Amino acid sequence: MREKSVRTLVLYGMFVAIVFLLGLTPLGYIYLPMASITTVHIPVIVGGYTLGKKGGAVLGFFFGLASFIKCCTPPDAIAAIMLGTTTGFGAYNLLLIIAVLFLPRILTGFFSAALYEFIGGTGKRQAAAMGISAFVGTMTNTVLFLGGLYVLAFEQAAEAMGVAASALLTTLLGIVASNGIIEAIAAVIICVAVGKAISAYANRNKSE
Repeated sequence: MREKSVRTLVLYGMFVAIVFLLGLTPLGYIYLPMASITTVHIPVIVGGYTLGKKGGAVLGFFFGLASFIKCCTPPDAIAAIMLGTTTGFGAYNLLLIIAVLFLPRILTGFFSAALYEFIGGTGKRQAAAMGISAFVGTMTNTVLFLGGLYVLAFEQAAEAMGVAASALLTTLLGIVASNGIIEAIAAVIICVAVGKAISAYANRNKSE
């Protein structure tokens, strides 16, 4: 029992470290000619395979924390909205931080782990469970993040993105259709490869 607890803590520490490494350095961002994608959500999803729904949610929280730190150092246009740089910080800004930076990340970890368990992450279904949960988890993060900006910071988001308010929805849907899909496909490939490697290693240790 104690050995299992130590192993779980080690896994938490490892995945949290990877989240911060990717979230706070250029390693977590891939710049393509037509899009910019992030890989920070990948250890959250893979961690959910190993640590379950609770673990996925906890890792998602740290993803949100890394996003908040990244957002503020140095401050960018989105940070100005979150922190109320021009209007002053208040309850509205706290709501934005929770709803846009933290909640989508937490639900990414929780939903991907829950879907992985629901499909049945063992045997012949394992790769499919990993791939589907990675795709859904990635799209959860993208849609909830952009949706939060649209619902809670409509005018500020349009100004930050340099588009007319009437064009914001089209712009956000374009991001989902381009960056979001590319991120989801990348997540499927990486999560399946890494997830199966971790699973094989864990099974080998159990048999020894």
